[in-house]
Amino acid sequence: MRITNKIMQNNSLYNINNNKITENQLNTMMSTGKKITRPSDDPVIAIRALRLRSSVTQLSQYYEKNAKDAESWLDVTADALSTVTAVLTDCVKQATKGANMDLTMDDLSTIVTQMEALSKEYYSTGNVDFAGRYIFTGYRTDNALSFDRTTTADYTDINDEYNAENIGTSTRVTGMSKLSSENILNDSSETVYQSDIVEVTVGRLRLSYDTLNYKKNDGNTAQLKWRESLLQPATSAVDDTAKIVQLTFTTSEGFTHYASIPMNEDTAEDESFSVTNEGITYNITKNPDDTYTITGKTDTEEYVFKMDENGVYDSTGQSTNVASGITNIESVQKTTVTYTNAAGQQIQYTIPLLPAIGQTYTMDLEYNGNTAVATVNSDGTYTIVDNVVTENNDGTTSRNIVNVTGNGSIHSSYVETTLNIGAENIIYTTSDDAEIDDFYNKINEQSTGSVAYLNAATGEILLNEELTNKLSTLPDLINANSIDVVYDKKEWSTGDIKPENLFNCTYTDEDGTILYNHGTAAHDIAYDVGFAQSVVVNTTADAVFTTSVKRDVDDLDNMINELKQMSGTLKALNEKLEVTTDETVKEKLKIEIEAAQKAYDSQRTTLQKEFEHKITSMQRALDTANLAVTENGTRSKRLDLVSTRLMSQTTTFKTLQSDNEDIDIAETVTQLTSAQVTYEASLMATGKISQSSLINYI
Repeated sequence: MRITNKIMQNNSLYNINNNKITENQLNTMMSTGKKITRPSDDPVIAIRALRLRSSVTQLSQYYEKNAKDAESWLDVTADALSTVTAVLTDCVKQATKGANMDLTMDDLSTIVTQMEALSKEYYSTGNVDFAGRYIFTGYRTDNALSFDRTTTADYTDINDEYNAENIGTSTRVTGMSKLSSENILNDSSETVYQSDIVEVTVGRLRLSYDTLNYKKNDGNTAQLKWRESLLQPATSAVDDTAKIVQLTFTTSEGFTHYASIPMNEDTAEDESFSVTNEGITYNITKNPDDTYTITGKTDTEEYVFKMDENGVYDSTGQSTNVASGITNIESVQKTTVTYTNAAGQQIQYTIPLLPAIGQTYTMDLEYNGNTAVATVNSDGTYTIVDNVVTENNDGTTSRNIVNVTGNGSIHSSYVETTLNIGAENIIYTTSDDAEIDDFYNKINEQSTGSVAYLNAATGEILLNEELTNKLSTLPDLINANSIDVVYDKKEWSTGDIKPENLFNCTYTDEDGTILYNHGTAAHDIAYDVGFAQSVVVNTTADAVFTTSVKRDVDDLDNMINELKQMSGTLKALNEKLEVTTDETVKEKLKIEIEAAQKAYDSQRTTLQKEFEHKITSMQRALDTANLAVTENGTRSKRLDLVSTRLMSQTTTFKTLQSDNEDIDIAETVTQLTSAQVTYEASLMATGKISQSSLINYI
C-alpha cells in the first residue's frame, strides 16, 4: 500500500485532535471534579448516578430532616412528661402528709393550697407545644389541652368512660343542716340530738367534671351505661367486594352534599343497605334498561338522580330541586360480622367498607330478617348497633354493639345496658342540704334494683347497693371501657381539660355542631424515618392526663371548708354556752354541742380517709404518666437506632455516589500530564512530517 505524505499528515492531524479531545476531557474533569458532565459521556455512570442521587436524597430527607424533627418532638414530650411526673410525685407526698390525723386545720389548708398549685402546673404542662403545635391533643394540634379562661362552651353527650375500679363510695353526714347558724342562735329552735347526725354511705362514680348543665324543668337527662361481653364475641371476615356509588350534588338552593351509597347488587337474599347522611336517606334502584335511579329523601324534600350502567351521571333524569351532580361507581371490600346474642342466636351482618368523608353518617343494615344501624365515623371506623332492644325488669334496656376498624376487623364488641337518669333522680345545683340529705336516704333505702342519681353540682353518680356491687365487679373488656356516663356541661373554668381531648362528645356553637371522637381510630402522628418505616411521635392527652387530679384537690378543699364551717359552729355553740345563764338553754346547747362534735369528728375522720384515697388516686395518675414516659422513651430509643442506621446508610451511599461520579484527583493529574506530553509530542512529530516532501529526496 502506497503511503503518501498527505496520508501521513491527515493521520497526524486526526491523532492530534484525539489527543486534544482527551486533554480537554481531563481538563474538564479536573475543573468539575466529576467523571462526566452529561449522560452521553458515560451512560452507565449516568444511570448509576441517578439511582444513587435518588437514594441519597431520600436518606438525607429521612436523616437530616424527618428524624431530626421527630427527635425534637420526642424531646419536648419527654421534658413535659418529666414535669408531669415530678408534679404528681409531689402530689403523692402532700396527700401522704395530709393523711395524718394530728394535723391542725391550718396545716391541712396549707397542704391543699400546695396541691392546688401543683394541680394548676399539671394541667398547664399539657399546653406545651412544639413549633406552634400542641403536642398532647392528637390531630388537633392547633387546639390547646385546657381552657385558658372561664367560658360557656356548650358540650353535650359527653361520654365519660370508666372501669369497675373507679366505683367508690360517698359518705355524707346527714342532719348537719339542722346545725345552721340560724338554728343554733335561736333558743326556741328544735334541739338537735346526736341521733339526728347520721353517716350515710352510698356507691359513687365521680365524673370528670362538676357543675353540669342541668336545671330544674329543663328536660335534660343523663345516661348511665355499662357493658358486658357478648355470649360469643364478634368475629369478622373480609371475603367479598361490593359496588358503591359516590354521589356529589348541589341543590337548587346552592347547598352541596356528598354520599357513598351501596348499590345492593350481588347481595344475598334478604340483604339490603340504605345510607343516611345530613338527614337525607339514599337508595338506588336498577331500571329495566340497566340505568340506575338514585333517590334521596328528607322529611320535606325528595331528590332524584339518574346514571347509566357505567356510573356516568345523566342530568336529564335529575329532579328540579337538583342543580348539578356527579356520580361514579367504585368497588370496595365487604366484611362479614358474626356474633352470638344473649339468647344464643347467631347474628350476622355484611358491611360494605364505605369511605370516610370527614363527617359521620349512618347505614341501615338488613340480613336474614335482622336489622341494625352502622354508623360510619369520620375517622373511617364503624359502629354497629343492633336494632333489637331488650327491656329489663329493673327499668334498663340492653342492646348489642360491635365496633369495627377501617379495614374491617373487630375492634370491640359487647352488650350495652342503659339506665336513664331522669329529672326526678337529679340533684340540682339549687338543691339545699336538707334535700340532698333526703336523696342520700332514698338511695340508702332503695338497696335493690338499678337506682342511680346524678349530683349535677358535684359531678357524681350516686348508686344504690345492688348497682354498686354490679358495677364494681364488671370484668374488663378488650379495647373498651366497661362503664359510660353521658351528660351535658356548659360552664367551664380556667384549667379544665377540653372534653374533645379526652372524650367522645358533641360541641355546638353559632357555626353549627361538631362531633368529636366518634370512632375508635387513634390520633397517631408519625414521621417517615426510613423506607417503609415510621415512628409515632405524639402522646395523646388520654395517655397522660386525667381530670381526677383537679377533682381530687377540689374534693379536699370542699371537705376542709365544711370542716371549718362545723368548727365555727362548735366555737359559736361553746361561746354561747359560756354566756348563757338559763339552765334550759344550757342543757339544749350541751346536747347540740355533742351533736356538732359528732358531726365534726365524723367529718375529720372522713377527711383523713379521703387523703388516704387521694394517695391511691394520685399514685394511679403518676403510674399513668410513667407509662407515657416509658412509651416515649421506647420511641426515642427506636428513633436513635433508626438514626444510627440512617447515618451509616447515608455515609455508604454518599461514598458510592462519590466513587461513581467523582474523579480520583491524583490519577486524573497523572493522566492529564501524560495527555499533555502526548499532545506536545504529536505536535512535534507532525511538524517534522509536514516539513518533509519529495524534493528533499531528489
